[in-house]
Amino acid sequence: MHIGRRVAPVLIFALLAACGEAKSPLNPAVTGRVGTPMADRDDDGGGTIAPPGTCSFSSLSTLAGRYFPSLEARAVKALISSMQKAHAGTTAAQNTGFDILVHVVGNVNAGNTDVTDGGNLVNGLLACMYTNAADLPLTFPEDFSVALDPAQHGALDVRGGPSDSTGPVVNRPATAPFSGVKPVNGAWTDLLAGNPAPNRILLYGRPGSTSTSYDWKVVPRSTVFAGAGAEVGLCIDVSTNTKSLMHEENVGLLPFEDAAFLDPVSCSPSLAAVVKPGFLKQLASAVGSVFIPKSLYANPGGLAGSTSGIHSEFGPLAIDSGAPMGFVAEPTNVKVNQIIKPAVQVLVTDAKTGDPIPNVAVTLTSFNNNGTPAQLNGTLTQITNGAGIATFGDLSQVKPGGYLLSASGTVGGRPAIQVSGATSTRFNVHP
Repeated sequence: MHIGRRVAPVLIFALLAACGEAKSPLNPAVTGRVGTPMADRDDDGGGTIAPPGTCSFSSLSTLAGRYFPSLEARAVKALISSMQKAHAGTTAAQNTGFDILVHVVGNVNAGNTDVTDGGNLVNGLLACMYTNAADLPLTFPEDFSVALDPAQHGALDVRGGPSDSTGPVVNRPATAPFSGVKPVNGAWTDLLAGNPAPNRILLYGRPGSTSTSYDWKVVPRSTVFAGAGAEVGLCIDVSTNTKSLMHEENVGLLPFEDAAFLDPVSCSPSLAAVVKPGFLKQLASAVGSVFIPKSLYANPGGLAGSTSGIHSEFGPLAIDSGAPMGFVAEPTNVKVNQIIKPAVQVLVTDAKTGDPIPNVAVTLTSFNNNGTPAQLNGTLTQITNGAGIATFGDLSQVKPGGYLLSASGTVGGRPAIQVSGATSTRFNVHP
């Protein structure tokens, strides 16, 4: 939701394609993925690697020698030895595994693009950390290729430990992120306090299926979030998304009013439309007032029904399709200049979920039986309340005849979104 370096989207996508490969430092003429140079490795000499997602401490040691620079590899191997002594699946093994994952995160941030050994290492670590399938990624072994590739807009980080970073987890590049996750209130330690020790979490992500989406997942997958939960921010210019509101598939609308940790000045547009300076402030005031925020909560088996941890795939909130607006209190027969009672009411809902949508400006017009506009007196525009209802309590017609009321609407702060209209039943105005 947010750039100092503003580049047209076409150019950005071209840059992403160009970043897909890198020149080998061993032979600049050769194009390929760049890992730790051989001279700096502490390789075990090509030991046999267990199948991905299998707990094998000897394989972990070999992979550490391949993936990390020599001195760091030796430190990581010592940690692997400690894991083995603690036995797979124990709290001590899990905590040490997170310490090793922190080393992996540091190497990705430093530019290590050995995604093959890195992916096997991470999957092997998780297999030794957790023996319950409910704690592991739903699809295991997991594809960590994007999360581990510094040339892509992936994300990988650890939170919750006393020495872990405390800020939001954002995707790369961290200087201009597209999406991020943070506690709604308090610290990560507060957020994770309700989980078994060691109360730590691995968050990883990759761009979603559309240019305005991003997928986040967590390990352990059974993580629960305390307090107000976690929130996902997304670098989207709401003023240019004319036909979709940001909507979370599994838990409803996200609390974007707290997404200020994504700086509108530096937020990356590389996965979305170019944003306007300061648009996050618009997002905070517009969406925050339009919708009742719902935080993200993790539940056993995933996040609020998601089977893959935090899943923040955003899709259209279809208030511009189907029949999201309707008269719930129809106009009744009246006399000329008599106020229509009971008051006319219009309900606006999300066509996808059926949830009421507040802060929609609903406007009524009147037509006679021939479809000709007719004079309608009273307050003709009302705002839907928290229940999604706009109430018109002072309407009257100035001439006798048969009439229909037509309702149209726009979302507060998003005038480009046209809410599909509705038509009332016929009513008569007597002399």
